[in-house]
Amino acid sequence: MNNRSKRQLVWGIRVLVSALFVLSALAKLYPSPVMGIAAFETKYLGAIGIDGGFAKVVSRLLIGFEISLAILLLLPYYLKKIVLPTTISLLSIFSIHLLVQVVNGDASNCGCFGELIPMTPLEALIKNILTIGILILPLTIFKDFIDETRKINPLVVTGLSSSLLMFVLLPQSSAEITGSDVNNKESKYSKYFDDISKGNKLLCFFSPTCEHCMETGKQITALKNKYPGLIPEVRILFMDESDNGSVNEINSFFEFIGAKYNYKVLSIEDFVPIFWGNHDFPGVLYVYEGKERIFFDGTGDKEFDGNKLLNEIKREY
Repeated sequence: MNNRSKRQLVWGIRVLVSALFVLSALAKLYPSPVMGIAAFETKYLGAIGIDGGFAKVVSRLLIGFEISLAILLLLPYYLKKIVLPTTISLLSIFSIHLLVQVVNGDASNCGCFGELIPMTPLEALIKNILTIGILILPLTIFKDFIDETRKINPLVVTGLSSSLLMFVLLPQSSAEITGSDVNNKESKYSKYFDDISKGNKLLCFFSPTCEHCMETGKQITALKNKYPGLIPEVRILFMDESDNGSVNEINSFFEFIGAKYNYKVLSIEDFVPIFWGNHDFPGVLYVYEGKERIFFDGTGDKEFDGNKLLNEIKREY
């Protein structure tokens, strides 16, 4: 192989890996930016303990970082010193997490390419190992065929610009969610539960594998057992996490909370517009005669509080 061919091979590696990072970033925004990133935050970041507002920050930083690496792989700035080693390190960290999933027997979609290209942890691990292998070549055998310029400013500008752009293009409250008209007894949720506007109800927005959702469901069951006849009937809208109704996950959810309530399962595409954006899991809405009285959501200041709910219920009596 002559020198020209070696340079072309190095460029081919850079272009290929850059394209993979672009695909990975854009795939997390499929089928739409709002729905895609919400699914990524809930199903994949939530699964490793990153949830709520922190998940929204991490998801945007991660996508911005992937775009940054994709751009920098095609530029000549500190390729051997910073860009290639950083890329290999990032893939190695992801690979360790994937290896743990493989050892635990997890065969679900790992989320590397979001919902666009489902991959098992084993498939993603093999992909990462192959990518790391070809990235090592420009740092070893073909290190003399990389033209490198040592200017740190372009790296910083590219990284910051890509990350900030994600927060501009993907605002954290981008889904429009409007409440019921206080003068209209018909709730917007009537198409899911035809009795939601009759009397008082608790409408819960849960993900069946969300630990905070499970704990909130358990609290609600405890309240119903402690105050029979006072706590409203419970209705649950589950976000489908496995594209098949999440039957096993939902059965496990009800077993954990100690009761089974009337529920519907919505696809991610249907769930996001009515909940995600201004609210975080778990969500609990108290509805009285079709009017929204109080909405608990997330795990911060607005999280579910049994005493606040009781006080709100007693106002109707």
